Amino acid sequence: MRHPKTTPLKYFLSEPAVILIIPNIPNTPISFDINGLYILVSDLGSDIQFHWAFYLVQSRGQGIMFHVINSIETGNRWQYQTKPVTGIPNSLNLLVAVKIAVMDPALHSALADRLAAVPDTPPITCRLWLKRALLELDEEGYIQLTGRVDNIEQEVLIEAAENQPRRIRTGLCSRYRVV
Repeated sequence: MRHPKTTPLKYFLSEPAVILIIPNIPNTPISFDINGLYILVSDLGSDIQFHWAFYLVQSRGQGIMFHVINSIETGNRWQYQTKPVTGIPNSLNLLVAVKIAVMDPALHSALADRLAAVPDTPPITCRLWLKRALLELDEEGYIQLTGRVDNIEQEVLIEAAENQPRRIRTGLCSRYRVV
């Protein structure tokens, strides 16, 4: 029996749509360090299909997410986006947060400007954009990596792929970052 004030979803859709139902990951909080730069990987609801983003922690409970998105809002084209985040970014679909650097607070604004300048020209996905950004940030001295960008990608991808079927989330420091 349907509640009388509930409107069926079909009335909100102007054309046929595929609706993915992603089971929630238990809300296990991840601890984020102030001034930490993290790679966040979230579940998109398909096997080994994830959303990749950077997250810069500015203060306790405050940060900025940097990523490219492809959605109805962007006309189904990849577009760079920054988004302030209040509270810990523990979206229900977050699988892994991997710390790749500690940023001097004086560089937060410069980092944001630099990430905005990373090309989002095709071929592009959120993962490819993030890899381009990692390479450029390392080459220009914003961060210091001890391994190749492909090594970090594999490290993050393996962790996310292992967490996805177990419906868990983890936070860790990359073994390819300068401590």
